[in-house]
Amino acid sequence: MKILIISNHAYPAQGPRAFRTTELSEQLVKMGHEVILYTVHGKYDYTQYVKDTGVIRRDINPKFATAANDETKRYNHFDKFMFHFFHRLLMWPQCEFHFSVGKIIKENPNMDMLITIAYPHSIHSGAARAKKLYPEIFPKTWICDCGDPFMLNPFIKAPKFMKRFEDMWCSMCDYIAVPTKESYKGYYERYWGKIRVIPQGFDFSKTPIAEYKKNVVPTFLFMGSIYPGVRDPHSFMDYLLKFNKPYKFIMMMRTPLEEKYVKESNGQIEYITGKGREDVVWECSKADFLINVTNPSMVQTPSKLIDYGIAGRPVLDVTNDFSDASAFLKFYEGDYSGERKVDFLDNYRIENVARQFVELEK
Repeated sequence: MKILIISNHAYPAQGPRAFRTTELSEQLVKMGHEVILYTVHGKYDYTQYVKDTGVIRRDINPKFATAANDETKRYNHFDKFMFHFFHRLLMWPQCEFHFSVGKIIKENPNMDMLITIAYPHSIHSGAARAKKLYPEIFPKTWICDCGDPFMLNPFIKAPKFMKRFEDMWCSMCDYIAVPTKESYKGYYERYWGKIRVIPQGFDFSKTPIAEYKKNVVPTFLFMGSIYPGVRDPHSFMDYLLKFNKPYKFIMMMRTPLEEKYVKESNGQIEYITGKGREDVVWECSKADFLINVTNPSMVQTPSKLIDYGIAGRPVLDVTNDFSDASAFLKFYEGDYSGERKVDFLDNYRIENVARQFVELEK
């Protein structure tokens, strides 16, 4: 089968959607399919990567300021102006993808399957636009893969007029792939019949874990993105500043939070940045337990829970307001009876995930 995948990011970029794109495309090739993957390359040389994986890499090559796989990003005065005034109104600069997909479809006519991966959702709307323009050469099966919803996403608050674009791609695609059973609530009910639950997939062989040994002082770790006021560990960290017992709290993220937490905790709170997923999972497997800041939205499940599950350490759920420390105190003493269960890890093996995509072929 000839499969076309369009995504903003893939290897060497980090992040849930980049991982999704990379693992899926590589596994589909291993299964014997021909895969052409379009992302934003930047200056990264994919010559050796193509030889090693068999994934054909091509560049979307947007004209405006969109972050690339190698983390380069043009950001001149024009870009700053446009982002400041039009990011929320038009989802600038990612809205450019709405006009980029048509050219990609023309370059790759009559593919068996198209998988568009959001964020941004303008990749989906761009595919819908291309289907209107070039119906005779459009791929036979089109799957919109959505890690997060769009119009009903409490984190985005998209302008109301953009609902017409979501309606366009939801009505025209064959399937909408979402990562969890709860995710369907992030989409309008009339499209629920198209939704298929296909979890995030990982090649477990790429994520070795350490042999756990109890740490000298209780050591716990958080990894992932912070959304102030929504998925926010500040209240928990403020509690730790007043906690009068020895501990080590490691936060692995792209950008560190306030340095005051490092200083006022005398180094007991530590930030680690710039690590790839393999290193993050390795560090998780060495901690006594892991911290998950619960998501108030039931339509999104942090993909880090899969990495936590692979790491094999107990997981403690912490709320934004952290009004009750009783569960933490039990974990601190080594009582993990209240741990969050991360079950059915086999569901997240990339072999099983890729197979579910292939089974959607018409």
